[in-house]
Amino acid sequence: MDKKYLKYGLEDFLEDKQFVAWILKGHQNEEWNTFLHDYSELQSKVNTAKEIVLLLKDRYDILDEEEVLLMWHNIDRFNRSYKNRARTIHLRRTITIAASVLIVISLGIFGYSYLNNRNLEYQFASSDIPNSTENARLVLSDGEEIDLENDKSTISIDDKEKITINDESVIDLSENEEMDADDTKMNEVIVPYGKSSELLLADGTKVWLNAGSRLAFPTKFTKSTREVYLEGEACFKVTKNESQPFIVNANDIGVKVLGTYFDVSAYPNDEHIETILVEGSVVVGKKTAFGISKNNVELKPYQKATFNKEENDIVVAEEPNADVYLAWTEGWFEFSQQNLDNVLTKLERYYNVKLVVPEDFNTNRKITGKLDLKDSLDDVLKALSDVAKMDYRIDGSKVFITNKMEEIPMK
Repeated sequence: MDKKYLKYGLEDFLEDKQFVAWILKGHQNEEWNTFLHDYSELQSKVNTAKEIVLLLKDRYDILDEEEVLLMWHNIDRFNRSYKNRARTIHLRRTITIAASVLIVISLGIFGYSYLNNRNLEYQFASSDIPNSTENARLVLSDGEEIDLENDKSTISIDDKEKITINDESVIDLSENEEMDADDTKMNEVIVPYGKSSELLLADGTKVWLNAGSRLAFPTKFTKSTREVYLEGEACFKVTKNESQPFIVNANDIGVKVLGTYFDVSAYPNDEHIETILVEGSVVVGKKTAFGISKNNVELKPYQKATFNKEENDIVVAEEPNADVYLAWTEGWFEFSQQNLDNVLTKLERYYNVKLVVPEDFNTNRKITGKLDLKDSLDDVLKALSDVAKMDYRIDGSKVFITNKMEEIPMK
């Protein structure tokens, strides 16, 4: 289990989707039991949270979102009034009321979602990214899979629910009665390592999907928000619509935007989730039962938000070279004072190879440069080797990295 739980308070457990899923559905039961055995100091806190979840399970499992929101307003109004005349003797009751507010918000939505089989966290159709020997593919909401034969495929969706692939084949979804009955169903694009894809969504938003990524999206946006789900890296150029914000759900965070140009990198194995803004403005926050947390941050152009999965926090920094993070959409890989380790990881994904690095090799050194991703892996590594002071040897799908041998001067 994630060690972030070691820092959790009672409120954090009640808002955590995985914890509530364990209590209500028994998800990851063995993992949770092992975790609590190893960290017995959490047992008391977990038991309290568990009792609260089970206590409210039957009371709030039929609430819809409007009822939960109304309940929130009523309790919030009462709580403000109560605080105005609170006395020290009532401190314990005040804490109880405050906790109840949080519980009602969280479990009202959780009950509505989990017990009606509508998970808050989107489940992708496939659990793994395919390897580069397979094509990228489009998975329609009815389960039909379509191979995208080009290494760099383009997909566009118009307002008549027609999907065009590589300017050739056309799929008409307008006659799909099952889809019309439930417009929340998602289509998915799955891009293996070593490939990429471009999408033009029905609202005019353009999306570039990097290697080893997948995106879930509806055929049309009919709700109050335009929501998509990302795993991996994607660059978005969002069509502005103030009445219908665009939201990118990427693992533990959500990025909310009206119209802008930005990049999100949210690979499952990375320690961080990064959002880099070039144009417009976006709001980045941790996802909760009600959507994006109130403890969010608003990015301005040329800023980067980094969400640390281990620390469970978001740090914002100025990023004057923000454009370089989006250069991959044009076939270039630019990096400015980046760790060599990050550069090597990106090349691993783009070329679908395994880089083998010895322990004595310093991957923390900062490097700056520009690589043409249209070149072969050998050409790219040759250019990188001069900047990173490294040698390499390609053996099939593996690349062995070593420290650059120093030349021995001639006597």
